[in-house]
Amino acid sequence: MDYDNARRFIAFQPGKHEQLRSHRIYFNSRGERLDMGALGLRIHKRRIVATCSFFQLTLKFYYNGFLQAHYSARCRHLLPRYLRPPCHPATPLWETLPATPDLPGKPAGTKTTVNGIQIWHAEFGTKSSSKLPVLMLHGGFGSSNYWGSVVEKLMKNHYVIVMDARGQGRSTMDSTPYSFDLYARDAAGILKSLGISQAAWVGWSEGADTVLAALLNSELAPYVARGFTTGAWHNVEANNATYTETAIYNEFITRASAEYRAFQPNGNLTALANALTVLEATQPTWTQSDLSKITLGSKLTLSWGEHEEAIKLSELTLMPSWIKNSKSVIMTGVSHFAPLQDPTQFAAAVEKFLA
Repeated sequence: MDYDNARRFIAFQPGKHEQLRSHRIYFNSRGERLDMGALGLRIHKRRIVATCSFFQLTLKFYYNGFLQAHYSARCRHLLPRYLRPPCHPATPLWETLPATPDLPGKPAGTKTTVNGIQIWHAEFGTKSSSKLPVLMLHGGFGSSNYWGSVVEKLMKNHYVIVMDARGQGRSTMDSTPYSFDLYARDAAGILKSLGISQAAWVGWSEGADTVLAALLNSELAPYVARGFTTGAWHNVEANNATYTETAIYNEFITRASAEYRAFQPNGNLTALANALTVLEATQPTWTQSDLSKITLGSKLTLSWGEHEEAIKLSELTLMPSWIKNSKSVIMTGVSHFAPLQDPTQFAAAVEKFLA
């Protein structure tokens, strides 16, 4: 209904209550008229009320020209813009923490003894002599399940291995202090147990620094034929100090704690939390000189979310500049939780990296 028609209705002499004839109102979101169907109109006191039960719409036109609209969400787009009250914008994707997916088929997986502990792992897709196996390493305090939606896409064309980091998910831990080099040795141990000499390593957050730690260890580097990281950082000073104050961080910690208890009812959550806290407070301590020793070149892709909140944004340009010939990818509309927030975009980036 346009404003001229509203004024024309208001020109009627109001009585205590007067029923008007059935009327049709025509408009769309651009203010152009469309047939909405018959509306019941009435003049009541100092306002004209137009109701449409099908669209659950009520418009009130007051004498002073002030317009109010009450309607269900499904008919909002039919109103001219000047009849729409402000709506609250949806929470940006990068500020959300989508539900943790299941791994495809919810596999029982296998536990293998590596470096004195039991590492849980599972395999997906079909082995191919012409394609590298893909080893996926999750972030700190998470589990392989966080890769679920990405694995579902990658397994169509690749043989994919996921593993729970020591103490996390379904894997056990001992008293050995955590380090990224230890994580890397655990990952290489799983590959060795599967008879795999080389793989494409894909790491997220702590998993990302695990990939870099493997490349910086001359004994482990041969296991990494290609590397893809997301959310890596080179030094503890590169951590964003305000990250732990964010809503998404607190939501993740609450969720991950509950998931840990479900995976390990008899586990020691306090011991795990302490181990991870010490790790991230003290490591990594890499320098430009260290990272310049990585020789994987264009076979290494470093990625981050456009709205990275856990790591200082300076890492997005600094680290690629220190690792000669490495590639850099910035994923749009996502944060440190890119694989969870947009698994389609993430899987596409990994597919391109693997091509």
